Amino acid sequence: MSLRLRKRWKQDERPRTTEDIASAAASNAWRTACNGVLNLENADFETRTQEQRLELIQEFAIFLLHLTDRRLGKRLSQEERRRLITAMALRLAALLEENVAELRAGPDRIPGPVDGVRDAFVDRVNRRSDEYAECRYDIDEGPGFSLWRAFAVHISEALGPHNRQWAIDQLMATEGPEAVEAFVPALESLLPSAAGAGADP
Repeated sequence: MSLRLRKRWKQDERPRTTEDIASAAASNAWRTACNGVLNLENADFETRTQEQRLELIQEFAIFLLHLTDRRLGKRLSQEERRRLITAMALRLAALLEENVAELRAGPDRIPGPVDGVRDAFVDRVNRRSDEYAECRYDIDEGPGFSLWRAFAVHISEALGPHNRQWAIDQLMATEGPEAVEAFVPALESLLPSAAGAGADP
């Protein structure tokens, strides 16, 4: 099944706000992350619980959030960039809360508690952002080796020790690039026109 992401606004819609763009980008990141986990399972990397799948989805989504941030440097002011990334992170946190609530629902299907889920996600975003910011990213060439490696290690840790090295190789060679190739063009179509482009360290 092909991955369907939002790539354009309707012709008759009002001008898009920063928060509109962030919400659409977050939804695309979440869908791409879910697809990445499914692809790992189809490649025979075992996931045992829904909780573990959500851990993997978080790592994929945070990586795509970071790539979004890196791509905005030449397009938006610092304040607009901060607003968009913050809004995107909070929307991802809300999507995570929705999934956790559904997972924790009782037999009556009343959503379960999500206390602390958002704060834990934001803390993870901050930790990954600090780490990923030390790695190279180029607007044209994409993530450098160290960024791919850092992302793959976090995914492999969420998968567990079984076949960990095989998972890292798979993520760096296949699942990571496929996720980026799906997500980035959709992101670009949602963003304002670039004022310029280039690499940041």
